Amino acid sequence: MEKEFVTYELALKMKQLGFDEPCLGFYNKEDRPNLGYCTNSFQDDTTLEIKCTAPLYQQAFRWLLDKHYLYGIVLPTLTMNWTFKTMTVVEGMVEVPPYIHVDANDYSTREDAELACLEKLIEIVEQKNEN
Repeated sequence: MEKEFVTYELALKMKQLGFDEPCLGFYNKEDRPNLGYCTNSFQDDTTLEIKCTAPLYQQAFRWLLDKHYLYGIVLPTLTMNWTFKTMTVVEGMVEVPPYIHVDANDYSTREDAELACLEKLIEIVEQKNEN
């Protein structure tokens, strides 16, 4: 089940970008998520130190769409690998296939492409926040 949660590094970046939704897991160390409902603002000195929540991939993608109007889609390639496409979704305007700007990399698994897509979406939000 651990592979359903975003990595610790991405969870921290999401927290820095304002992610504070309740999650089914949390990180108290960098290595793996712990199950237990919490939010990033949860503090309980009598138990574990919670460094950040551990959102599910689905939750992370939904948050990026709802809060930052960014959408990512993972696509199979002709070589039986995977790639991804990111796009901005503005009310009434959504890019439709065929996609022009698809990631040029091939990933051997869907999970690798999903992770790369999420990293790219977070990078886009970070760049927007810098400007």
